Amino acid sequence: MPHKEEDYTEFTPDLYPPFPDNVPTVELQTITLSKILSGGDAAERDRVFQACVGRGFFYLALEGCEVGETILNGAGRVALTGERVFKLPFEEKMQYKMAKTLFGYKQAGATAADKNGVRDTAEFFNVGKNDMIVPNDRMGRPWPSAILDAKPLLADYIKSAHSVGLTILAILAEKLGIDPSEFANRHRIEEPSGDHIRITRGPPRETEELPEIQTPSHTDFGTITILMNWLGGLQVWSESSRKAQIGLDEPDVPGEWLWVKPKRGCAIINLGDAAVRFTNSVLCSGRHRVIPSPGVQGRWPRYSVVYFVRPEDQCTMERLQGKGVPQIPEEESEKLTAHEWIFRQAASLGNRFDN
Repeated sequence: MPHKEEDYTEFTPDLYPPFPDNVPTVELQTITLSKILSGGDAAERDRVFQACVGRGFFYLALEGCEVGETILNGAGRVALTGERVFKLPFEEKMQYKMAKTLFGYKQAGATAADKNGVRDTAEFFNVGKNDMIVPNDRMGRPWPSAILDAKPLLADYIKSAHSVGLTILAILAEKLGIDPSEFANRHRIEEPSGDHIRITRGPPRETEELPEIQTPSHTDFGTITILMNWLGGLQVWSESSRKAQIGLDEPDVPGEWLWVKPKRGCAIINLGDAAVRFTNSVLCSGRHRVIPSPGVQGRWPRYSVVYFVRPEDQCTMERLQGKGVPQIPEEESEKLTAHEWIFRQAASLGNRFDN
């Protein structure tokens, strides 16, 4: 029988049981961050590109370089910061709710998990990038004391994760013949954007049956996603797709859900819909979902720490020029700002921004 939820009130990954070996898992490339940061390993950069035009997911080994170690060592502390927020009384958490914004608290049940109206089971807190990298008197919204107390930690984590995203984008620009500044100038860290750290807590499994949907089937809204997690739960669709379609909550090609096994020392990287749009569907935004961890792992609350690299709010979501990017008639390209694009994507998943 699953343990009671109150038995696990702290983030304790060292106590987690191993991922089971009797469930179908996906095979992902493992890219070494230190190799792609050095710039001298052409084969490793090629593997990044192949992963991004293939499934749109890969492991990123973080050890051996300062930026990677910051993410690797900081993720658990960020998760503990989130746990302090999740322990607050519900009424207090709701003072920071996602009301007409992408940032703040989302209670369990605020997102549609399927077409039948079943709601999701996870709660999360989105910590906006722009407020964490500026002095307190320049922040745009209030934050819980637990977030403010951890602001130096969160700022370091954001800067490191953002730089990793830009490193990957620079490789993709090179391979597609895009001027590297085209990506860089659409993802400047100091500019307002939807970038944030998302700290998620999924409850222990209530029954032995699967699934209970913690995060429904979707593709990410932004450009690059950097995920740290310690328990299973993430699943990807077995077949890749190039369609970044608003409101498409079911896979558009035949296949099956495969588990992504957590890999020690690694982040999980995936591309989002903005990467597909910028490259006219050359790159792949991997479809995924989160359900309770398999087997005995499901007895623990599941924490994850995600950093989303998204285009600047005022960036226009248009195809970039490059020899590897197919042409598209101008009249077929809807001109939305990134701010408009992301809110349309979020609303399409059934997010409630007004309660």
